[in-house]
Amino acid sequence: MTIAFANIERFSPLTMTASPAPSKRRPAKARQYPGPAGSAIVAVAAEDVAAHGQAAKFQRVFESAYGAEAQRRLWVVFSDDKGAGHAALLFDRGQAAELASHPVQARVIDEWFAASGLERRKDLQIALNLTPSMLSRKGSGDKDLDASVTERMLRHSDLLVRAAEVFGEDGPAWMTKPHPVLDGKTPLEFASNEFGAERVREILNAIEYGGVV
Repeated sequence: MTIAFANIERFSPLTMTASPAPSKRRPAKARQYPGPAGSAIVAVAAEDVAAHGQAAKFQRVFESAYGAEAQRRLWVVFSDDKGAGHAALLFDRGQAAELASHPVQARVIDEWFAASGLERRKDLQIALNLTPSMLSRKGSGDKDLDASVTERMLRHSDLLVRAAEVFGEDGPAWMTKPHPVLDGKTPLEFASNEFGAERVREILNAIEYGGVV
C-alpha cells in the first residue's frame, strides 16, 4: 500500500483521513535541556517539550541501568539559536550499539515501562517481547535478562521519542493503535525487529514532513 501524506495536516492513524491535531497534543511552555557534551543548555520550544522530556526519562533509565557506560547521551540536542527555537533530537546509534550488547537487570523493566508513557502492561510485553517467565524474574530485581531485551528497550525508546516529536504527548497512544500501512498491526508490534522499526520511522517522517510510504 502506498499512501501520500501532506505535511500541513495530521492524519488519523486508523483511517488515514485528514484530521485536526489533538487540542492537547503539545505542552504549553518552553523548557531547557542539556545540549551536546561540553555545550550550554539549550532552550526548547513548546512544541518540542514532549519529545525532549521523553528522551530525558529514558536517559535516566539507561544511566541507572548501566552507570558510567551510559554517561554519553543517547539523544543529542541540536538547536539553530540560543532562544527557545526548534531543537532537533538525534539518536546516537553508536552509543546504543554499545549498550545493546549488555544484559539488563530485571528491575530496569519497570523503570523503562514508567518512562515509556505506555499505559498497558500488555504493551510492555509486546515492545520488549517478554514471556511470562521473564516477567516473573522481575521479582528478583538483580537477575539479568538477555541482551536482546536491552536492544529492544533501545529500539522502542528511539521510536517513542520520535513519535513524541510528531504527536507530542499522544506519541505512546499512536504507537499502540493499529495502522493500515502496517497490515493492521500497531507500530509497537510491527517494530519487533529493526526492519519493522525502520518502516515505522518512515511513516512518522512522512506524517511530519510529507511524503509517500
